[in-house]
Amino acid sequence: MRKKREFIEGAYYHVTSRTNGKISVFNNKLERRVLLLTLQDAKEKFNFKLANFCVMPTHIHLLIKPAENTSLSKIMQWIKTITAKRWNFIHGSTDHFWGNRYFARTIKNMQDFNTIMNYIDQNPVKAGLAVNPVDWEASGAFYKYHDLQDLVDYKQIDRWRYIMQLPPPGA
Repeated sequence: MRKKREFIEGAYYHVTSRTNGKISVFNNKLERRVLLLTLQDAKEKFNFKLANFCVMPTHIHLLIKPAENTSLSKIMQWIKTITAKRWNFIHGSTDHFWGNRYFARTIKNMQDFNTIMNYIDQNPVKAGLAVNPVDWEASGAFYKYHDLQDLVDYKQIDRWRYIMQLPPPGA
């Protein structure tokens, strides 16, 4: 039997979800853009903050805070369903897209929040997909660095603190 998830009103969650069989499906900018557009649409449909994210070839990371009376489960169900439908339409496929349930872990405190922010940022670097987190276009680091405010929620002062901690692009 599945372990019941615990949800705490007002908490941030580190959410990950893998593709079916860990198959690479987000291999190019167009395929990653499918998920980015779905995230933007989800932000219009549901009330949540997205502090960070990263789209990897076989999985996604989100640092998300659902608003009061907003269900993380409904948000994730919608994101996963719409992404799968859009990706399958583009590729003329009817295959099962996502693997098992998404994983969600409650962020306990500010240190935990900062650790997860860094972990998400470093994912494409550790995988050899980028030299610097801000070089990976399908990430919160890229959005913050380039001051793109349509997906990631941040304040300018937080953006500057964040940028000062990163090496310059291409470094």
